[in-house]
Amino acid sequence: MKVKLGETALVYPIPIVLAGANVDGMPNYVNLGDCGIMGLNPALVFVSLNFGHHTTRGILENQTFSVNMPTTDMLAKTDYCGIVSGRDVDKGALFETFYGELGTAPLIAECPVSLECEVVRGFDIEQRQIFIGRVVQAYADEAFVTETKGGRKKIAPLTELRPIMYALDNTYYSVGEKIGTGYQEGRKLGKG
Repeated sequence: MKVKLGETALVYPIPIVLAGANVDGMPNYVNLGDCGIMGLNPALVFVSLNFGHHTTRGILENQTFSVNMPTTDMLAKTDYCGIVSGRDVDKGALFETFYGELGTAPLIAECPVSLECEVVRGFDIEQRQIFIGRVVQAYADEAFVTETKGGRKKIAPLTELRPIMYALDNTYYSVGEKIGTGYQEGRKLGKG
């Protein structure tokens, strides 16, 4: 028997990222769960922010943003970026910031993976501003990159990257054990 829970976006787990934008020439970051992939080829991601966020202003100002994946070790700083506003606190001072090819999307050196994005489309719905960004460059800490026999670069497994996950019970979680390989487990059921 199913229980009705009403209008709730019960999608879980939610990866937590730190979205970055320059606001008046200063790096600013916001803790964000409203982020996802729009496509792999071309590489597109989206972020959804409230109109009132200081970071929203920076994205509109520069038409660029970053998506930084913090580790569980960065939980306190990451959570803090969702509690305070960049209007009142210099959140850029919390991290070592670097800039990539675009020069206006601040990236966080402490995050194992960061995406530098250029806005290709923006629109609003209700009280949200949605930005779809083309990934201009993906950056990964060399400690989390390996090279395959064919020379392709491969990112470390999630258990090594240690991303922060969130659920609608207002709790942060870490990633658990590996349970299978994508697009391989279904083969056990036979040919389709």
